[in-house]
Formats: sequence, C-alpha cells, structure tokens
Amino acid sequence: MTRAFSGTYRGTTTDERREQRRQRLLDAALDIVGTQGLAALTVRGVCEQAKVGPRFFYESFPDLDALATTLLDEVQRAALDAADRAMTETPGEPEDRIRAGVAALIIAVTDDPRRANIAFAQAYGSAELMRRRFEGMRQVAGMIIRQTRLLLAVPEEQDTALTALAQLITGGAAELVLVWLDGGLKVERPVLIEIVADYVVALVDRLPGMAEKLSD
Repeated sequence: MTRAFSGTYRGTTTDERREQRRQRLLDAALDIVGTQGLAALTVRGVCEQAKVGPRFFYESFPDLDALATTLLDEVQRAALDAADRAMTETPGEPEDRIRAGVAALIIAVTDDPRRANIAFAQAYGSAELMRRRFEGMRQVAGMIIRQTRLLLAVPEEQDTALTALAQLITGGAAELVLVWLDGGLKVERPVLIEIVADYVVALVDRLPGMAEKLSD
C-alpha cells in the first residue's frame, strides 16, 4: 500500500526514476552525437544505448531536437558555471581572475572531445542548435560584462563599450577555439589558453579608450 501511495520502488521515487532515465538519455546522446555526429541521433539508437524504452523517451523529450538542444544547453551551462566560479573564487589581481576564468571555460569544453564536438562542430548541423549556441555565447558575454564590472568597477558611461568588448571577446575566442579543435592552430591546450587569456586581458585593458571613442 505504501508503494502505491508514494511511488517508491527499490528505494527510489517515481520522480527520481524519471530523472535517472532522462539523464541516461542525455548521456547516450552525448556519446552518439559527440562521436558520430548529429545525423546519427535516432530515437531507437539513443533508447537502446540508454537502456530506456521508447515510451520513456517521450516522457522526457518531445522529439530529437529537444534532446539535442537540452544536451547543448547542459554543455554550455557547465562551462559557463566553471568559468564564473573560477573568476569568483580566484584571489589576486583582476588579470589573475580573468585568466582563471578563461582556463576554466576552455578546459570545461575541451576536456571531453564529445562535448567540444557538440559545442562547436555539431551546432552547425541544426538551425535550432545554432540558435542555442548563439544564446550560450550571449550568456558568456553577459558573464564577461558582470565580472568586468565587479573586478574593475566600470562606470556607467562605459557600459556601451563594455557590451561591445564582451561580444568581441566571446566571438573571437570561440572562433579561435574552433580553429584549434579543427587542427588549424597546432599548439598544446595550455598555449591556447594563454593566447586566449592574453587576448581577453588586452581587450579589457582597452576598455577606457573604447569608451572615450564611443562618447565622442
């Protein structure tokens, strides 16, 4: 009687089992899309790999596009959280915190080649994924704006310059990482991180000059 009332079975509730199935589907999608590409993602294939019945797929996701976009959202969110946490928790000068954030973001995305593939290459295979990727980049830009304000006490009159700078940093850094992943920049990851960090620091240093030009 207790089981029927609470939904508890073998120590887990109905909601917990639903979340476990959802996570297994996401894990399976990460492996399939990250190694074989977006075109390889099918309901049957992801259910077989996740060991979840097809009817439970639709319990979590209305379709494959929803599964893929949720997966991309989670990859981007994890990287953004890692960077935000690194910048908040790193002591020292603003430059030290910026470099810590850059390192955390790049490591979070590239530590697992499947995640890097989804965040960069596979996003180009779907209009919806591209839209979500752009949204993720806007979130990164928002983090840059927020952290720069905290670190440098940016005055209100520099807001326009700061917004432009954040977009330049986000777009430029993302494209450089994509080139690196594609083999177009043949350096080790620590060197890549240093290059991107130098680029970010250099742009942040130019913020007052940018603001002055925009106010003319």
